Amino acid sequence: MKSLTFFIVSMVLIFIAGCGSDQLTVDLITPKTYTPGQVSPIKVKVIDNKGNPVKGAKVSVEFNMEGMSMSNGNVSMTAKETGDGLYSGNANLQMEGDYTANIKVDKTGKKFEQEKRFSLVLNK
Repeated sequence: MKSLTFFIVSMVLIFIAGCGSDQLTVDLITPKTYTPGQVSPIKVKVIDNKGNPVKGAKVSVEFNMEGMSMSNGNVSMTAKETGDGLYSGNANLQMEGDYTANIKVDKTGKKFEQEKRFSLVLNK
């Protein structure tokens, strides 16, 4: 009985470890302020589960302003790889407030998605 329990627990732990092996860490780097009429530079840092920069991925971000539907729809951005797991782009965020960024990373057909929140205030 003990060996059967040990076997089942071992299989569950192996399964759990295997499920987490494709996880990525995504950091969103945004400015704290915005200037009307100018785009906001946005950066996304993508790291694998071993701490290595993820290279050659397709990274896109969709921005939603919390509590509001944006008049021209959601703002989206495709980020270009700039090196060392860093992806950069510009977003046309036109108002101060709280935003949710839905970040999508596609690396060799494996897709990863994560949400991050941030705030912008008017640059005075």
